[in-house]
Amino acid sequence: MLKIYQSNNMDFLLKKICKKILLHKLENIFPEEAFLIQNNYIKQWLEINIAKHNNIYINIKFFQISKFCINILKLMSKKNTLSIFNIEHLQWILMSIIHDTRDCIFLKEAGVLFNSFEFCAHMANIFRQYIIFKPDLIYTWETKKENNNNYKKKEYSWQKKLWILIIKKIKYLKQKNLTEIINSFLKNIKRDNNLKYIPKNILILSHAPLDPLMYFVLYSMRKISTIYLFQYQCNIKPDKQVDYLYQFFKKKSFLLNRRKKNKQEIIKKKTFLMKKIHKKF
Repeated sequence: MLKIYQSNNMDFLLKKICKKILLHKLENIFPEEAFLIQNNYIKQWLEINIAKHNNIYINIKFFQISKFCINILKLMSKKNTLSIFNIEHLQWILMSIIHDTRDCIFLKEAGVLFNSFEFCAHMANIFRQYIIFKPDLIYTWETKKENNNNYKKKEYSWQKKLWILIIKKIKYLKQKNLTEIINSFLKNIKRDNNLKYIPKNILILSHAPLDPLMYFVLYSMRKISTIYLFQYQCNIKPDKQVDYLYQFFKKKSFLLNRRKKNKQEIIKKKTFLMKKIHKKF
């Protein structure tokens, strides 16, 4: 189950967090509480305020959201390394590609100055951002499905060809592309021998919308873990971003078998200016 609490009042979110932690500790005090955060400043703030509010601070382990989700993907894909998530790996793969100028004719035709380390470093960072923020774009490149007109722009043409060359190099290194990683994740996540890697209860405090790939991983875990997402949002109309993320993961894109949505799987509660709105979807 995935429960989402949204508010522009941080004290309200803190009280909800402390209440959930106390409830879990009453059930069983020994297991560690998995708490996902976006930076270490939030960690320090939570440690101080949870201790003040609950008069106790025990067995709470913090993880950065991105690292936690990528580690879950890594465990479920059954590979020791994941080159596509590592910028340094992507840089070296790109350098090996531009070393053979015969493979880079399309870059020259597009007017791209590619024969430098700066180009490799820049493109490695760009592709890393695509993986995290536009996984559906990478999916269309890897499966050769053009289902979004926004991704037919001229600037994506040579980038797509370059990514295909990267995938060929990754295959030579016996690694998986993003689509294969996601499919392995969806296939293996429910196996009994993998459940030990996934916490039963996960709390998340976010002051910005979650990255699409991270949201997808957490959304896929909702039937295995009880996930509480506490989102601090300053505006009073945050629905567009949340709805976009939800609609993104209803696509066929990484889903092995499309299933009917269970309305009880996600509960969204919003509180803005202390006016409570309860929604279920």
